[in-house]
Parts: sequence; structure tokens; C-alpha cells
Amino acid sequence: MTDMTRRELVSSFCRTASSLVAFMVLACAPQRVPESTGALELTPLDEQPLRMVSAFFGLDNALSPRTAALWRSAPGKDGMPVVFSRRVEEPIDPTAFTVVTRSGARLHPSFATTRPASGTHQRHTVLLIGELGGEPEDPPVMVEMTGQLAVAGDADPLGMSVPVTPLGDGPSLVLAFASDPAQIESNCPPETRQIIVVVWAGGVRPMPRVTPDDHRLGYSVATAAGDVVPIALGNLRDGDNYEHLCLDTVATPLRASMRGGLLMDPRDDPNPATDVEIAGME
Repeated sequence: MTDMTRRELVSSFCRTASSLVAFMVLACAPQRVPESTGALELTPLDEQPLRMVSAFFGLDNALSPRTAALWRSAPGKDGMPVVFSRRVEEPIDPTAFTVVTRSGARLHPSFATTRPASGTHQRHTVLLIGELGGEPEDPPVMVEMTGQLAVAGDADPLGMSVPVTPLGDGPSLVLAFASDPAQIESNCPPETRQIIVVVWAGGVRPMPRVTPDDHRLGYSVATAAGDVVPIALGNLRDGDNYEHLCLDTVATPLRASMRGGLLMDPRDDPNPATDVEIAGME
């Protein structure tokens, strides 16, 4: 083999290797997926005016290690889910939130995240973690937006505020929207014709001795064709504040309700009888 042939072979090999390395670097590098305008990313709530819906004083110096697994210093701190009418984007600056206590003290949370409710159809809830006031001496009474927060539709919640639900109160329904089963991740059964996503002020789980059927039958959905009960429930995860009501009707949904005393928050406070308007599908 001549020197010229060797040089040509080496050059060809190098070009091929370089191309392969470049391809692998591009393929393996972390990719930022832009927010899609597809149905999985959108909810009917994104068409509504931005508002702070609720702030729920869920735990006072009692955040569990399991709930706070991502933050080494979070166990034993306060937990306060804050719900917005539109989805919130990560990362979140915790200093954008100011918690005002009864004495007038102004506190910032140490951490703020949409987890565990961070699915594509979720993210309406920001969990605030830190020292946020104490019950009964100086509980939190108001949450104010004093910094920037990225929300769907490029709206700005700066300057908004919402009263805090007291520690002893149980969780209530605060948001709901309808979705086509083909456009949302859910474990509803195949015969489901539409899903009502309900959002609670804080994470919920069944009360002791409440059976899965008690849980399901506690819900009722008022539709344009009359009241119905879900044929099944989906997205049932302890500590999550989203549940799916699986319906076998396409009748326009109007309101979702739940009987009192069936679910409880992480502090074991039972829910009151509660209902909420349902935002419809496009």
C-alpha cells in the first residue's frame, strides 16, 4: 500500500469517526423540549384569567422525610401548597413568594416546587417549604407575590395575593377541568369518554375505613344531562392534590362535588362537603 493510499484511508477514517462523535454528542446531550401547543400540554384553565386560587397551611413543622425527599433540610419544616388558575413553570424562585403572618412578619419559603404534581396537565400548584409561621402563636394569614413567576400565557402574578386556609381546616376542591381521555395521561378504564381533573387545595388520601367505592361514590358531577358519578377514579397517589374522575358520558360537565368526611390532608384533617365549577374542553 502506497503512502498516499494510507493517508487517504486515515483521512477517511478520521472524518467518519469525527462525524460519529459529533452525532453521539448531539444525541446524548440533554435536550430542552420547548413547551408544546399540543393538547397534552394545554388545559382549559389556561384560557381563564390568571389568579391565585388558594394557599393551604397543610403542615406546621411536620413535613415528612418522604414528602421532602428532594430537600435534605426540609423534614420538620412547614408545608403550604399554593394553587394558581394557570400552570406554573420550573425553576421557581422561592423568594417570589412572601408569607405574611398574623403579627405582620414577612417570611420567604426556603424551597418552592411544583412537585409532586408536576405532570404536563398539572403544575397549577406550588409547594412552599420552610418556616412559614406557627400555630397557634403566629400563623400565616396571607401569601403575596412579590417577585417574578413564569406561568402559562406569559401572564404575571406579581402583586397578587390570597388568604391562607388555617391549619385546622380540611382540604377543599379549588379547581376542575374536563379533558378528552386521548389527550391526558391517566389510568382511567378504556370505556371512559371524558375525564374531569379535580384539584384539591392540598394533598389528599382516603380517611380510615373509606373503601375505594366509598371514595368513588363520594364524587358527583353535575352535567347538562343531569348528575352522574364516576365509573372509576384515576391518578390516586397519596400526597397528590389531583384526582381524575372517569366519566362514561360526553355531556357537558358543569360542577364537581365531594361529600364531606371521606378524604383527609397529610395532617389527617377531613374534607368538608365541597364543590367547584368545571372548566370545559375546547
